[in-house]
Amino acid sequence: MSDTRHEWISKRAYSIWEEQGRPSGRDDEHWRQAVAERNALERTRATVDGREVLVKFRTKPARPEMPRQDWINPSTKVG
Repeated sequence: MSDTRHEWISKRAYSIWEEQGRPSGRDDEHWRQAVAERNALERTRATVDGREVLVKFRTKPARPEMPRQDWINPSTKVG
């Protein structure tokens, strides 16, 4: 395992541990999850920080709904 990969997995496992409230005795589970996440990033050819993956799954702001064209009566004149 390359040093960069090992370092990334180590930091991610630590982050998972913190996110879950720092439980004791679950370090193997956190490590396996970090390895699985790293493997997924590598399969998608994402950058090390996974920035483009995060952007892909970011929720998009709601767009205002456009009025339907058929609700307007073209024979009606205003003014």
